[in-house]
Amino acid sequence: MFGEPICLSSGYRTYEEQAALRRTKGAVAAPAGLSNHGWGLAVDLCGDAYAGARGRWLAKNAGAFGWENPAWARKGGSGFYEPWHWEYVPGRDAVDAAQR
Repeated sequence: MFGEPICLSSGYRTYEEQAALRRTKGAVAAPAGLSNHGWGLAVDLCGDAYAGARGRWLAKNAGAFGWENPAWARKGGSGFYEPWHWEYVPGRDAVDAAQR
């Protein structure tokens, strides 16, 4: 749509990277082993990727490709406001179902 790839600031995180992030960020980061980044099912976008016209396009079209900014990460959600955090829904739902 905009003639360039969507900028990612973070993607897959090893267990060790998750633990280090939790130590530095505290409750903002999921405990090691519980992050969807560790399953390879979450990405964090660069600021310009989820703002302005790009952000509007993403919010409107990402679902058609299986991606969403989860409800907990949106303004008024149950977690920290993280407009940069996007998850691959089919994969996340499969992991959630397997853990039940």
